[in-house]
Amino acid sequence: MSDFYCDFDLETLESRGKKDYRSVFQVDRDRILYSPSFRKLQSKTQVFLSGTYDFYRTRLTHSLEVAQIGRAIANVLNQNILKEKAIDTDLIEAICLTHDIGNPPFGHAGESALNMLMKDAGGFEGNAQTLKIITEKIHDTGDGSEGMKPSRAFLDGIMKYKILWSESDRSGKFLYDDQKKYLKFLSPDDKIHRERSLECSIMNWADDVAYALHDLLDGFQAGFISRKSVYEWAMQNDLDPEEESWVSSLYDPLEYKSRFERFIATRTGDFIENVSLSETDHPLKNISNRYKYQLIIPAEIERENNLYKKIAVDLMFKSPRLEQVEFKGQYILERIFKTFLSGKPDDFHINRRILPEEVRQIIKNTDDINYGFSARIICNYLAEQTDQSLPRLYKRLFDPDYGSFSDII
Repeated sequence: MSDFYCDFDLETLESRGKKDYRSVFQVDRDRILYSPSFRKLQSKTQVFLSGTYDFYRTRLTHSLEVAQIGRAIANVLNQNILKEKAIDTDLIEAICLTHDIGNPPFGHAGESALNMLMKDAGGFEGNAQTLKIITEKIHDTGDGSEGMKPSRAFLDGIMKYKILWSESDRSGKFLYDDQKKYLKFLSPDDKIHRERSLECSIMNWADDVAYALHDLLDGFQAGFISRKSVYEWAMQNDLDPEEESWVSSLYDPLEYKSRFERFIATRTGDFIENVSLSETDHPLKNISNRYKYQLIIPAEIERENNLYKKIAVDLMFKSPRLEQVEFKGQYILERIFKTFLSGKPDDFHINRRILPEEVRQIIKNTDDINYGFSARIICNYLAEQTDQSLPRLYKRLFDPDYGSFSDII
């Protein structure tokens, strides 16, 4: 490990016990890679419902691609700017692999639905749920103790939003109120610094690039993105000359699958190679290099990437076919949640006899059962499900022709 990271960066949330041949950041990565939460991403939506076709991306393949892009960005910065192997690529990979493990079934639509259902109980947010999983769900030993005991640099790297639910507008982009202690852990003086670490910024740009370009490619293969649809979209939008040139550059590649794949690969490479660093005046700059530098993305490249995201959103995510599927996913989440837990915070009922076993045991072993606690336990359970397991549970509860003792929930 390079001198870029100091003991402050390497410190873990709790002591990990015995050391092995791996670095602190390699342990962070490996614990994510072998966790059930990471494996479940293979059955969670990226654009199209998992299992629709073999060649569409899932949250798992998306996370692997984000990790590759993130490592490539770190290598570019190390070679071109820092002139040494400074930024740890194992750390970057760990952060990128982790960034979506808190996302629920049915993509962003599922996230919005759970946040609405949790409006009286602390909200729901994918990034906050990711933090919850690594500090409470992924274990480092078999003794039942909570959390994977992440390093400070890794923990900081996954925190895109450093504002609590009660301080936010509660529509999204927050941490849960009981996660304030993790924000304080990030700073030597217990102050909360809202800025993202360098590694978090690298992950966020890698995610943006994968989201815009790779989702565009999936949309092409699904028939949403074509030369005709992009041309009609451009005619309906007020584009400036630079945006028109970027759209025009799509027309020829969109004629053939192999040509469009090459175009996406080339733009991905360009978006990786044209980043740089600048020094900051951050209060932590003398304590950690993670705050001494900030990632610089050329404005032109960021605008181009945003244009591709807008095309993908308008032509795919806002299409009736995808919005109908999203509506169905939100309906499934809402109906199950309200069947398990009905009423309002001051007058609620838990339908204990139909709760899944793990939820039933948690509630059974808790003395003080209140609405907020009950809602969070049920929300956690639903968020851990996949695009396949949740509809099976729905059918078992509500479909008269489905369900036997041999059915797997």
